Formats: sequence, structure tokens, C-alpha cells
Amino acid sequence: MMNNREIYGSSGEKWAQFRPDCAGIDLYTLNLPAPWEYIYQNHDVLLKVDQFGPVYAQANPPGGIQLFRRENGQRFSSWAVWLQSDEMEDGKPFTNFFRPLIDGSNPSKEPQDLKVTFLPHCASYEYRVQNLLVQTEFFVPLHGTEIVMKLHLKNVREKAIDLSVCPTFVPYVNPAQLAPWDKYEWYLKSGVGKDDKELFWSQLLSSTSDPGERRTAVLWTDSENLTGLEISYEKFVGSGDLSCPQTVTDGAYRMKPELTASFGEYRDDNSIWGYPPVYAAKYGCRLESGGERVFTQVLCMPPNTANGGLPAIEDVKKPLVYFESSVYEQKKEEVQDSFKALCRKNKVRTGQEDWDYFINNWLPLQMEWVASLDRGWPTAMRGTRDCAQDYTAMLSIDTAIGRVRLLEMLSCQRSDGWFPRQFSTEGRTGRHDLRGHVDAGAFVIEFVYEYLSYSGDTGVLDVTLPWLDSDGESTVLEHLTRALDYYMVPENLGEHGLCKIGEGDWLDSVNRAGVLGRGESVMVSEQVVMCLQYLAEILESGDIRAEKAAVYREKAEELKKNLLEHAVNQDGFFNGIFTDEGKWIFSDKDPDGEKRPYGPANWFALISGVVPREKRDSVLRVMEMLKCEAGYRLYWPPMGASPINCVGRAASGDAPAGFAENGNVYNHGAQGFLTRALAAVGDGDALFDTLKWLLPYDQTRHPSSVTLSAPYAIVNCWQELPVFKFRSLFSFLTGSVGMAQRAVYEWMFGIRPALDGLVIDPCIPKWMNTANVEFTYLGRRVKMEIKNSGVRCCTPEKVELNGNVAVKTRKDPFHSRTVFVLEKELFQDGENTLRVIL
Repeated sequence: MMNNREIYGSSGEKWAQFRPDCAGIDLYTLNLPAPWEYIYQNHDVLLKVDQFGPVYAQANPPGGIQLFRRENGQRFSSWAVWLQSDEMEDGKPFTNFFRPLIDGSNPSKEPQDLKVTFLPHCASYEYRVQNLLVQTEFFVPLHGTEIVMKLHLKNVREKAIDLSVCPTFVPYVNPAQLAPWDKYEWYLKSGVGKDDKELFWSQLLSSTSDPGERRTAVLWTDSENLTGLEISYEKFVGSGDLSCPQTVTDGAYRMKPELTASFGEYRDDNSIWGYPPVYAAKYGCRLESGGERVFTQVLCMPPNTANGGLPAIEDVKKPLVYFESSVYEQKKEEVQDSFKALCRKNKVRTGQEDWDYFINNWLPLQMEWVASLDRGWPTAMRGTRDCAQDYTAMLSIDTAIGRVRLLEMLSCQRSDGWFPRQFSTEGRTGRHDLRGHVDAGAFVIEFVYEYLSYSGDTGVLDVTLPWLDSDGESTVLEHLTRALDYYMVPENLGEHGLCKIGEGDWLDSVNRAGVLGRGESVMVSEQVVMCLQYLAEILESGDIRAEKAAVYREKAEELKKNLLEHAVNQDGFFNGIFTDEGKWIFSDKDPDGEKRPYGPANWFALISGVVPREKRDSVLRVMEMLKCEAGYRLYWPPMGASPINCVGRAASGDAPAGFAENGNVYNHGAQGFLTRALAAVGDGDALFDTLKWLLPYDQTRHPSSVTLSAPYAIVNCWQELPVFKFRSLFSFLTGSVGMAQRAVYEWMFGIRPALDGLVIDPCIPKWMNTANVEFTYLGRRVKMEIKNSGVRCCTPEKVELNGNVAVKTRKDPFHSRTVFVLEKELFQDGENTLRVIL
């Protein structure tokens, strides 16, 4: 069955159903083909969950401490509650997520009335077992590092039931990546005690004796009917393991609850260090017929004192408010209201109900996730180009956080203009990824141009910042000019006058094309053509360095000429990379004899305006060469069958065909960049179609029974592998989310802020006779209506703002169409009405 709101397995069983009014979904089975993940985050803490419960939590993502996590191959959660009653049929323990089961004879067994619900403000897991209703809720507030778990039990049996309720939490409380010789437990000093209620804590100590590296995690738990405790993981699991802990099965908890220790007090009877801890508790619970009981636990990481000491007790106790139901419900309402406001910032109405629903609800939510996840790697570094692209897309939602990231990146720039591949979340003095990739600067320059256009914050250009290799400070404008000049110095230009590739460009799997100093990148050269225009415009708009702006425009024309002269092959499309061996790859004839078109080099040729109008069709034929049943591939055919020298893992056989970038439908570069190129050439029909290939929800294009990922999850790519053809890779951990955000609002609906005003340049499908879009421009609300009675894609005939006909037009510097420009001062406070006639 195919239904975009109801998701079915290949055998017709109903897996899930989207909630109609928000970015929410109900799951009706645990037996999904893979984990379906969802994120809760507030920039102070991030919680990832799936149908089996919590996956991991990280304070201060993406570089902070992981509070807990599942290890590789561990399906069950490290934070769960074991339930057991001798009055039940087999008397065997089970968890509040029903799994893991002690009896593994039927791993597909499920409880009655199962429903797992992911809503933007909370996750809920509920089911019925022998007329005991079990419901668990996880919640992250708007601010702070608290994560709240509420377990709600209700007895709908005809008689009372006695239950053993055993919450279990395995703390990790360490950086995500440790040295190979380290163990997380070596740096933890853990204890259990009582201050108003029972609490567990773990103190992370510093392996380098740096007080600033110390952290403290605390878990508060209920006191009522507490009968046992355990702080040692090894004592807890006994002869079993976390999926079958002996302490749960035999009920013999080692420690009694009459502890007198306070927070921070370590004694022989309440603490452990050097060996792994566990936060395990046992409660006796009698529920009369119709009776209910709620158990609460709150995890948090309160701030240490200035010298790295344990947190002040008043900070430790702040999460106790979540034990009060009225406060808890109020905090949930705040988060719910916050997500409603997020989804109101930009809104579309096209008549395509499923598409509108996804764009209005799931896209902004995943933009929020990606910004905090940094493509999902819980490390202490952000990818420079990744960060620049993601936060460029975030500007239509939040310009303030864009300014923060902009200054962070520029502070980690080398004084010759080069940017690290990844920069430390700890700032310029942290540990960076200094591999010699060269593309980051181009993405940063575009990000700064977009930031200035969205925010109007020209004052940022005068902010002074240090360099990665120098404490001397220079203005943001100087940082930008050095970033651009880096590409123009003779030593960084190759024999064709194109930008050298160094250790790599956007395509990570080509990591050996220029390490000897000869290789050139067509895509980077095309990006630099754009950046030369961007920076020239910045210089001209401030009436500063006009002579340098003129030089940049001349350089752009020179680089265009070199690209057309040297990078276009006999088949009329652009080669991708010139290698150290002096050969073109991604060309009409690669060294292995294959014709291998590469999408991004051709899409950026169109995006940057390098391709003359009369030659666009030959470049666009690359689409036909790359089309397959799941969309548009990155390049085709895959590399590696016959190894090619001076390319890297893509062509050495070290990247299997059909995996990750190698010959796949790679959403970010294959389809995200393509939507931008199609907007440049004015093909709204193909743009909308490509965007639907990029997005995951359409079950006719990407059935969940094939992709195996959640139908809401924007993914990195659709792979072509044995057994799993077109299975997805990496939910949320992808630049595809930002590409989709920009594709909808900037490239399809043509809402493009520029330095001198708002450019109106829609490129919609011909069949879309009307569209309504709501957005915010410089703090002012705008309602835009596009009328398309002429069955056209682009080039408006008339634009009206608040009833006044717009008169300012200009030729776009990249695609050469005439666009309307609405000056900033034309927008009024409050609501503005914008009417566009195609």
C-alpha cells in the first residue's frame, strides 16, 4: 500500500501514521526494519530517541559531554525501567519499552496496543500487558540540561497487583571519543545519596589535571516506596548483562535505601570509582484496580564551581521542580508553543497537501536539529563548510545564531586566508582538523554575503578577530578578502588557471587528486566565480575599496574564461577534476575508459553563471545521464572497478560501488545543488520534481520498506548496495536539510535577500497556478501570493508590495534574468502584502 500519511510495510502491515497538525508521528510496531530516530534539543542538551527508547544524550552539543549512550550493537536503551510481578502470567521482567525480553524465544513478540509517539515537545511510549497500562514520556525543556522521564502505570485489571519497579540508568559522562587506551569509568567518581529525594551523581575528572574539563551529571529519582539501590554496574548485572541483569531477575539489590550520605559525600557504602557505575533503584508498588502511579526521574548536568568543584547544592536541586505535575505541564506547554512559533516563521500553501505539510512542519524542525547536531557527529569539531551551509539555510529562521557561527569560523581562519576542514567547538585554541581541503573558504564567503543580506548587520564587517596562527586581530572584512585572495595567488592556481584542489574539495572521497600540488577543482573554481561577485558587491555597497571590487569582477571573468576553455569536454559537459597525474576525471573519457559525468561540477557551472545561455542544454543533458529509480545520482558509473591513480579512495577500490558518494543518489550534492541549478535556468517543473526526490516522505518514490528509514527523515543518500538497494544512509546528518530549506524558499519561491533589498525571483512549476508563502524579512512579516495564470515558471511581469507597483529591476549577475528588487525601506512595520504575477 502506498500512502504518504500512513506508512505500511511490504506485507501490508501498518507501521506508522503522521500526525496531521505538527511534525509528529505515531509508530505502531517495534519491528521496523531499522531504528527510526527523532531528536529533542535546546542547544544546552540533545536527546536522541528511537522506537526502543533513548539512544544517547549530550550536554552542550556537538562538542560536549555525552551523558549516556548505547554502544554499538546495543539495541535496548541504557535508560529504562524494569517491571515485574509474580501475579502476571509468566512472572518474567520486562521493560517500559517492552524490550529487551528475558525470554528471547520470539524476538518479534510485541505487546498489546503499542503506540510510540514522537511529537516536537515530547516522546511517548505506551502499551498494555495483561491489563497493565505502561506509558513513558521523555521531555527536554526550552533551556537547561535537564531531561525528564515520567513513567505512568495504570492497573485496569479487576483486582490489585503488586509490582517491582526498577529504573536503571547507565551513565557514560565522558567525551564522545576517548583515546584508544582509555576507559570511560576511569575518570568517573560516582555516588548515591539523599537531599530531599534520592539522587545519583557522577563526577567526571580531568585526565590532564585541567579543572575546566571537569563535569558533573546528576540523576534525581523518587523516594516513595524505595526498597533497594545499586551503584556498581558489575554488581547490578551479575552473571547476566544489561539485557538480563541478575539483580532484576532475583530482586536482590545490594544496597538499602537508608543512606544518610548527601550529595558529594563519598563513603565505602555509597560510591564507586575506577569501575563502571550504574544508577539502579527498586520500588515496591501496589496498584489497586483502577489505580495509577507516576514515577519521575530527572537527568541533568548542573554547572561546576569556577575551580571545577562539584556544583552548588542549590543548582543541583533546581530540577526537583519537574517532580511537580503542574510545573511539568507548564514547561511542556512552553516547548509546544515554541515549536508552533518555529513553524510559523515560514509557511507555504500550494495545494499539494502532503508537500505543504512536510515543508511547514518537518523541514523547520530538522533545520533546528541539524544546527545543533552539526551533521550528527557528537565530537568537539564542526565541519567548516558544513557549518557554513547549514547556517546559511538557518538564516531564514534565525539570523542571531548565524552571527555567532560566522565569528567562530572566522576566528579559526589561518592568516593566509585558508580555513580548516573542521574547527574546534572550543575555539581557535582547540584541536582542529587541518587536512588540506580547500573548499571551505568559498562556502564561508557565501554564508557571510547571505548573512549580511538577511540581517542587514553591516557592522559585523568592522568586528576584529584573531587568526588561527596569529593573535593579531583584523576586521571581518579583511578576513573575507584574505579568504578570497587565497584562491587567487599564483601558487594556488593550476596550469589551466583553475583553483588547485589540494587534499580535497566538496567531494570527500576524492582525497588524492592534488596532494602533489598539480590537481585542480572545477567546482571550487566555479564557487570562486560566485564569491568574487559576492565580495565585489559587499565592497561596492559600502563604498569601500572600489578598486578591489573592480579587480574581483575582472578575476571572475578570467576564471569563467578558463573554465570554458579548459574544463568543457567534447561531449559538451564539464569535467570535474584535473589530477596530479595530468588527467581529467569525471569527464567524457576517464582514465579507466568510462564516460563519467559528475553533477556538482555541472550544476555549479549553471549556478555561477559560467555557462552561456546557448550552451546550457548540453550541460543539462547530464541530468539524463544521472537519472535512476531513486532520483539523480552524484556521478555515474561508480569508480573503483579499474583503479585510477591520483584520485583517492573513490577510485582505488576502497569505497565500494554504491556506498556513500560512490555512484549514488547523494541528496546534498546530487539533488540539492541540482535544484539550485534548475532555478538558475528557470525550469520550475524539474526543480519541484527534483525536490520531491530529495525529500523522504513520498512513499511512491522512497517507500520506507525500501529505504528502511523514517519517512520524515531527510537523509544523506539512497545507496545501491547488494541486499539493500536504495536503502538510505544517515538520517538528519546531512547537508540535504539545508539544501531543501533553501530550495523551497530561495530558489523555488524566489525569496532572496540581497544587500540592497529583497530580490523576487520565483521559479515554480508551470502547473502551479497559485502559491502563498509567509516569511519574515528584516523583522517584518510578509504574506506573498504568486499568481501564475500564464502557465510560466519564472520572470514575473508585475510585483506589488502593499498595493504599490514595484519599479526597480536588474539583471541577475548569475542567470541574467530580470528580477525585481524591493528596497528595504519599502517594507512597513507589522504585516506586508506582496503580490507576484508571472
